[in-house]
Amino acid sequence: MNRYPMPGAAALLLLAATAHAQQQQLPQTPQPTQQQPYQQPANPYAYPQSGQSPASLYRRSALGITLGWGAPYGWGFDYAHMVSPRVDVNAGFGLGISGAKIGVGSRFYVAPEKKVSPYFGANLVLSSATNNSLDVDGDYTEYTTKSNAVLNLRSGLRWQPGRVGLLGTLGYGVRLGGDPIVYSSAYPNPTQLTRDLAQAIGPGGLELSLGMSIGLGR
Repeated sequence: MNRYPMPGAAALLLLAATAHAQQQQLPQTPQPTQQQPYQQPANPYAYPQSGQSPASLYRRSALGITLGWGAPYGWGFDYAHMVSPRVDVNAGFGLGISGAKIGVGSRFYVAPEKKVSPYFGANLVLSSATNNSLDVDGDYTEYTTKSNAVLNLRSGLRWQPGRVGLLGTLGYGVRLGGDPIVYSSAYPNPTQLTRDLAQAIGPGGLELSLGMSIGLGR
């Protein structure tokens, strides 16, 4: 028979309590936390990635400045508004060799999700009447260009790296209502070369122009 049952049990309880207290006092090892991946700040000029809407490519509205030969608004300005991710409507005014111009138009962008997008467009433009004169190799003539309407059919490329973009355009203007050029009775028989030059600088015909588009708003 054990002569020391109670002291032995007390010693075991004391050792267990001491071990438990030391375990509670040990510093807790911090658990590793999962690092959040770095997120690039939103770029207001960024182009949409695959699957995103092309509506984020172009500004909703833009101010255009155009120069070149045969442009619908001549050397002038236009305001464009995107009515869908691919289509804008625009209105503008300016000055050309054949007089003041004012009109409306529309453009369809083939790939608005890209920085470089082909486009097709059409403009209906009214030109004011002007009085003109020409002297070609000694053949002097005077003539009047009547007010007229021109339908401009156009195609080109739009490069849009950010808020400011460029548009290069090739097109042709179809005169509506016939030939607007009337030669003065004092010079009724200009040479064919003079007539061709008068037609070339008159409304309509070939367009080769360059425009700048400045995005408005966000």
